[in-house]
Amino acid sequence: MTIVSPLRLHLLAALLGLNFAAQAAPSAPAAISFDTAPRAGQHQRQQIDLQAVMKMRIEAVPDATDEQRAKAAQAAEGMALMGPMKMSMRMEQTMKVDAQDAEGWLPLSLSVGATGGSVEIGGKPTPLPNLGKTDMRVAARFNPKDFGFELQKVEGGSPELSEAMNNQGKAAISESLQLLKALSQRPLKVGESVEVPLNMALPMPLPGGAGGMQGLVRYTLARVDKGVAHFDLSMDLNMNVDTPIPKPAATDASPQMLHMQITGGGKGTSSLRLADRLPLASQLAMDMKMTMNGPDNGRMFMDMDMVVQSKGESLAKPVAAKPAVKKAP
Repeated sequence: MTIVSPLRLHLLAALLGLNFAAQAAPSAPAAISFDTAPRAGQHQRQQIDLQAVMKMRIEAVPDATDEQRAKAAQAAEGMALMGPMKMSMRMEQTMKVDAQDAEGWLPLSLSVGATGGSVEIGGKPTPLPNLGKTDMRVAARFNPKDFGFELQKVEGGSPELSEAMNNQGKAAISESLQLLKALSQRPLKVGESVEVPLNMALPMPLPGGAGGMQGLVRYTLARVDKGVAHFDLSMDLNMNVDTPIPKPAATDASPQMLHMQITGGGKGTSSLRLADRLPLASQLAMDMKMTMNGPDNGRMFMDMDMVVQSKGESLAKPVAAKPAVKKAP
């Protein structure tokens, strides 16, 4: 059974990244203001490294039959022999913002892709297959006057990922931009905090599925040093997912439902360059717990420790100085 597919982690990272991008804009030394609005000429790249360790166990629910208890015990024994599952993934995200069009919108392009990854089961590492299929390119435009956002084109990725971006992804981005518009009007002094809600519907691969994510990220301005704002981060997360299990074609029985609940929290740091709104580096360590009720009265528990690190760089070319005009003698 696939617990967390690389594709889902990839999509979640892409959506969460838009909420985590609370970047600081230049302001007076006494306080800074959040301002995440894209600016013409921005060209930035983020290298993201994800490391996760998952420990799983299975047990039967109290009203399980003897046969179901035997199956759960056999599965639990196999998981114990397998040991922890370790996963690593490296991703790259690039954003480029062009000059305003005739209507005042800023055209922007975003590319997201995996550059490598592996999973280790039973002490044997194996490269993650088909990572290239998760590469995605998005064309959109942004209105700096009202923080409006229009998704114009999605290329690459699997059909599931493209559909999610065109539906839930578009709504999540628009909601995040409106929230960050309000945050940009709140000056922040050293020692003060600001909270960013994380609320979004999750893409469900099967009809009848439903799920949502609620969370809160808290940014505390620790210090401002040499044009760089340093933040302490903390996060709380709660996800609930209900999705039907595909039934065999030969049966008319109603599909069984799979219920999953994930809770967790994390702490970390982030540093952002004020001059060009470049996230220089961030690290977030998370501890998550999952409970999943599946078929045959089995219940799976998973403890996951995950560390996400990122490093940013500016790809924008410096503006060439205009040549001095020589005065006529």
